[in-house]
Amino acid sequence: MMEYDFFDLTGVKQLSMNITNLELTQATIEIFCGFICLMLVVIILMNGHERNSWMQLKWMFFSTALLFFSEAAAYIFRGNTDGFSRLMTGIGNFVVFFLNLVLIRQFMRYMYELLKEKGVTPGKWYDRIVNACIALSLIILITNLFTKWMYFFDDANYYHRNTGWYVYTILNGVCILTAGAMCIRYRRSVKKTMFAALLLYAFEPLIAIVIQTFIYGISITSLGIAIALSFMLVAYLLDWSKTKKIKQRSSLDVIILFVIMTISMSASVFSCILSIQRISSENSESDSMLLAHMVSDSVEREFIEPIVVSKTISNDYTLRQYMKLGQKTSPMSVEDKISIYLNSIKNGFGYPMVFAVCDQSGAFYTYGGISKYVDIEHDPHDIWYKDFLESDKDCDLNVDTDEANQWALSVFVNHEILDENGDLLGVCGVGVEMKDLQRFLKRYEIKYNLRISLIDQDGLIQVASDAARIERDYLQISGLDQIGSDEFVYESGTDSSRMIKYLEDLDWYLVVEDLNPNKIDVIEITAASIIIFVIGLLMMGIVFSVMSIRERKASKELAERRKISLTDDMTGLFNRRAFEEDCANIRGQGMVSKITILMMDVNGLKTANDTYGHLAGDELIIEAAKCIQTAVGELGKAYRTGGDEFVALLTCSEEKQRDVLQTLERLVGSVKCSYPCELSISKGVVVCKEHSDLTFDEMKDLADKRMYADKEDYYRSSGKERRK
Repeated sequence: MMEYDFFDLTGVKQLSMNITNLELTQATIEIFCGFICLMLVVIILMNGHERNSWMQLKWMFFSTALLFFSEAAAYIFRGNTDGFSRLMTGIGNFVVFFLNLVLIRQFMRYMYELLKEKGVTPGKWYDRIVNACIALSLIILITNLFTKWMYFFDDANYYHRNTGWYVYTILNGVCILTAGAMCIRYRRSVKKTMFAALLLYAFEPLIAIVIQTFIYGISITSLGIAIALSFMLVAYLLDWSKTKKIKQRSSLDVIILFVIMTISMSASVFSCILSIQRISSENSESDSMLLAHMVSDSVEREFIEPIVVSKTISNDYTLRQYMKLGQKTSPMSVEDKISIYLNSIKNGFGYPMVFAVCDQSGAFYTYGGISKYVDIEHDPHDIWYKDFLESDKDCDLNVDTDEANQWALSVFVNHEILDENGDLLGVCGVGVEMKDLQRFLKRYEIKYNLRISLIDQDGLIQVASDAARIERDYLQISGLDQIGSDEFVYESGTDSSRMIKYLEDLDWYLVVEDLNPNKIDVIEITAASIIIFVIGLLMMGIVFSVMSIRERKASKELAERRKISLTDDMTGLFNRRAFEEDCANIRGQGMVSKITILMMDVNGLKTANDTYGHLAGDELIIEAAKCIQTAVGELGKAYRTGGDEFVALLTCSEEKQRDVLQTLERLVGSVKCSYPCELSISKGVVVCKEHSDLTFDEMKDLADKRMYADKEDYYRSSGKERRK
């Protein structure tokens, strides 16, 4: 479920911004999945499915939608301590745990109904085990309202597990294993796609629960349910696409559904990304400032000890007496005593350099004795002494090489030594090796992607992790003298931000450059959402492609069956059914006046059948059909409406009609049959626009009468016997 954690490096709580955006991403995905589930509920209702299994699937989608919305609410309101937020977080978590139990119960019911529709009656013991585990889990959940034995919320309104959570999870695991066992037991009773979806829905949450036991912060369990639910969607849509109802609908329904789901998913993912970018922009300054304060505290702690030690040495009564004695006698008379004293400081604090300078003689005392005499006129290394005294400061820091420590670059902390009258006796101090300070700064720079510098009033770098920059590079900072010690001054840049603060004890400025001011990696955080988006699009594309292919195939098969039902097997012309449908369409569309009716009948068919057999009669019918089809061509449609009866409905001009009749006469006359039979066709023509006073059926009757009149003329003129 929902937990939080934070990383602590130096006693300072690290940023919680990543957690906030993780919650935002999780909540966005949860809301998107919830709307998808509701959309599926509407689709099932709109398509009027009446099977009990589909009705159970509808309720599963509805409960899952509530689960996602409840978990999203828990993420949105957690971490807020007002009364309403505490109430919503508590309700959200309780509903999530409760709906987990409801979904298990609904899933079992769905499988029972699905198997019953296949003629299978599952064993009752599956149901009994699940019911017992759900009852125990429900008791734990309700008891937790009073005992906090399962989970609780801290003062910051964040969720934490307790002992009962593991008991509840184990019981859920038993339910899931039982459901999975039921799927496997009756796998042969359902289709392979549905079996795979059922098995995934049963075991995917179980895997997620195991992972969830070890991972805090995001809801792995809900993600598992979402993945499993997507496969249930695939199986449902494949089944849906095979129903009669969907085949009667157009591909537009499938396209609209795909577009709606794509837009919904895109809106969720892009709103998530935009929200994260907005939060990143709003919080980058506060995040960087928090890091700067952490560095500032650590830097001041690093220098506070040498400053205190230097001040303690300057106020030491024994050292002051030694310095006075050296002024009265000679520097060498107190060399051993001062060396012993400075050596005790060195051994006690571990500084590589502890020194004292006598102002009167210039003797430079170290723990090894007098190492030199300060000569500010001729030795450039001794200019620091003059600069310090002229600064009127009682304590100062300067960067220089340590002659007594193999010329190691060091930061010296200097302090005046005054007698009881306030007169100057000399200067004392300690030296801190620069490499130790650089290692200290480097740890922060690597850990937090920073660049840290200490600069003087002129902007010259005094301390930095890169030795090449020390006392060589300047930082250009406008209004440096106006920056105080109370708060950092924030300067934002394109790729970095800079915080500057005056450290009064050091008399230096601390500059912290944040090289990654946007602590939220939008790509990293939204990677899961983007992956889900891409996979979802691919999955939906595959599903809807399958549906479209199936629908096109079904439409093609339907068209082929319809064509067969409207085609005469012997001749390939349209049959009587097609003729009647076309006549109805002509009447309904008011196109009668544009039609010319050509009724035809094969002459002598009875004689051919009786004399040479039915093969001869069939040959006459087939040859007649070829002639009619060739003559009509694209100028109309030809039909065989009976044994030797043909009709053509022409939609061409009168000139073209005459061409059709002439072509038909020529083709019929050129036919050579394999039997000693002659092909002859009687015709009856009616131009509908010339008989507006007649109905279309009356026009067909007129064409039929004219055809029979033509047949009588044929037999009378040919002298052939007409057999009835």
